[in-house]
Order: sequence, then C-alpha cells, then structure tokens
Amino acid sequence: MRNSRKPSIFDYDWISVLLFNLLVFIGIISIYSTTYNQSHTNIFQTYYGKQILWFVFSYVLIIFIGFVSIRSIKNNASLLYLIGVALLILVLIAGANINGNKSWFRFGGFSIQPAEFVKLFTVLGLAKLLTEPDFKISNFKNLLQAIILILVPVFLILLQPDLGSAIIYLSLFLVFYRDGLHISYYLLALLIAVLFITTIYFGQQKILMITTGIFILFNLFTYSKLKKIFWLPVLFVFSISIFTVLGTDFIFHKVLKPHQRNRIEIVLGKKKDDKGTGYNLKQALIAIGSGGLYGKGMLKGSQTEGDYIPEQHTDWILTVIGEQWGFLGTLSVVMLYTFLLIRLIFIAERQKQKFSRMVGYGLVAVLFAHYALNMLMVIGLFPTIGIPLPFLSYGGSSLWAFTLLLFIFLKFDAHRIEDW
Repeated sequence: MRNSRKPSIFDYDWISVLLFNLLVFIGIISIYSTTYNQSHTNIFQTYYGKQILWFVFSYVLIIFIGFVSIRSIKNNASLLYLIGVALLILVLIAGANINGNKSWFRFGGFSIQPAEFVKLFTVLGLAKLLTEPDFKISNFKNLLQAIILILVPVFLILLQPDLGSAIIYLSLFLVFYRDGLHISYYLLALLIAVLFITTIYFGQQKILMITTGIFILFNLFTYSKLKKIFWLPVLFVFSISIFTVLGTDFIFHKVLKPHQRNRIEIVLGKKKDDKGTGYNLKQALIAIGSGGLYGKGMLKGSQTEGDYIPEQHTDWILTVIGEQWGFLGTLSVVMLYTFLLIRLIFIAERQKQKFSRMVGYGLVAVLFAHYALNMLMVIGLFPTIGIPLPFLSYGGSSLWAFTLLLFIFLKFDAHRIEDW
C-alpha cells in the first residue's frame, strides 16, 4: 500500500542544511577577506557581493526543488542527462572563449558554466541506469554502458578543454563499488596510476625492468609455493602494465600540453619554476605556512593583502583561510567537509529506494573529489588544475550546481518512507 504522507520541512536533514550554510558563510567571509577594497562603493559589484546574491538565489532553487515531484525527477533522469550532453556540445559551438577555454555561456555581463550543472544530470542519469530492471554492474555489457555514460561528458569537456572538470566526472566510477563492482577493477586502476607516475619520475626503461622483474619473481614464488602458475590473470596484468609504461611517454609528451607537463613535473619535484608555472603553488605554500597555528587575523596577511596569489578567491580560497585563520581554521574547514561527507553516506545508506541511494553516493563522490583534489592541489601534492572548493570558492555556477545536487538528494531522503 502506497504511503501518502507528505513530508514536512522537519523531515529534511537539518544537520546537512546547517553544514551547507556554514560552508557558504565561511566562503563569503573568505572572498570578502581577499577581495575587499575601500574604493568599492557598490557592494553588489564586488566578488563577495555577487557571492551573497548567488547564495540568496540558491534558496530560490531550493524552494523550486520543493515543488518538483520526486517521481518526475526519477522518470526524467535520462532526459536530463541527454539535455546535459546537448549543453556540452552547444557550448563548444556557441560558448564564450575565456582564457583559451570554451566552457562558458555568456549573457551580457553574466556567465554560466554548463559543465557544473551537467554533473547533476550525470549523477541522475547514472542512478537511473543502475536501477534499470535486470541491470547488474558485474555484467560486462552493463558495466560498459555505465562507463560510456560517464565518459561521454568527460570527452566533451576535454574538448573545451577543461581537464579539471573532466577529472571530477571520473570520480563517479566510485559509485560502481557501492553497486557491487569487484574491488579488483579499482586495484587495476590504481596500478595504472602508479605506473604512469613512476614512469614519468624514473623513466620508461627503469620501470620496464622493474615490472618485468616483479612479474618473474611473482611467478617463481607462486610456483614454489603452489606448484602452479596462474598464467591468464598474471599475463593480463603484466600486459596492462607494459602497455601503460610504453604509453605513458606518448601521453605525457604528445597529448598533454607543455603547461600541464610542467605542473606534473613540479609536483614530482623534477622541476622548479617559482616564477612561472609554479608561481601560484609557491605563493600558496607561503600563505598557508605563514598562518601558523592561529593565523594572522581577518584582512591581514602579506600574501592575501599583497594580492600575490592570482584568482585567490576561486580555486585558491583555502590559502586565505590558512593565512588568516591558521592551522586551526583550516582544520575546522576540513572537519566540516569530512562531517558532511560522513553524514551524506549515512543518509545514503538509510534510503529504501536504490535510485536515491545511488544519487547520494554520486553526490558524495563528486563532493569528495572536489574537496580532496582542491586541498591536495593547494599543498602541492596534486598538479594545479581548475577545481573549486565546493560552497567556498567564488562562482555562481559551482554554488548553484552543488546546491541543486545536495537538496535534490535531501528531498529524496525526506520522502524515503514513501513507496515511490
């Protein structure tokens, strides 16, 4: 029998709502700290003024979500995904060229980045596919369908080109694990990543020798212990390893652009370019390190006040927190994000409908990728790419897209007792 009770406002997870508001508030304060200028007379022409407007409008979107039927969201998930793909194609044709990227639609003085919203559409489309009748992620044909669904927007975003956003979409492969995909797939992906990085660092010849040596030693060990060699799986892994090592040189020198190669080599310590490609990272580390334990205080700090970090209010917003509020301020932000992610996993697990559970894990995967990669980028453990810090970094497209994704999931959670 269908449960017809309508959820009230108190059925929403107010812990998640509170964390959302806290993170946005910290973001506005941080944007204010890094862009404040006494000569500004109109607050809504400033970055922090615009961010306040976008935050206010995000609540208009939240109210709009409240009037949309959850059944219609689920039933139209595939259509929304196709609309998202169409938007990514359209931006390549009619998008504005900003800093060499055709990633934006520009309407007068207002710009919008479709790739941010297509994350939401991809999460919904993936959740719909994973909940189709007879769909099993362990079936290779089904797995291939799901992979293609993710890679289509990745390919279109790479054409813009926007490597940062494309990498974020790949985080959706983590959703497959919750749906039952064997961990061996992830171990193989980890192996490929490790081989790619070590080949760049040590060179192709050394890694080929090490890989071949490990292959021989492994076979000798298994034969001595089990009197048997598992030829098929071992040869498969060895072939993938050799292909990765041989292909790394081509990808690194022929596919990646010079500035991308430089950023990878800077992270690996093979190159130092503090006045060129590595300038932002150098200044970011100075800012975070100078903050000490308690920070220098709001509107204080040489790197922030001296405007040494370009676009600090966007992808480098964490450096403002590190310099002005110190280690304790940065730790507080890390704890808020961690608590939000744990809370969202808890909410996803209590869903009675698989569709809403998969939407929840899609949200967690995308949010975690943004949060983790941005922080790793700022401290120099990941190459510099355009990945904003959710809810904190300046930008209406990012804030609205994450607001929609978060509150659509919270709406599903509020309706979890219903048989929809």
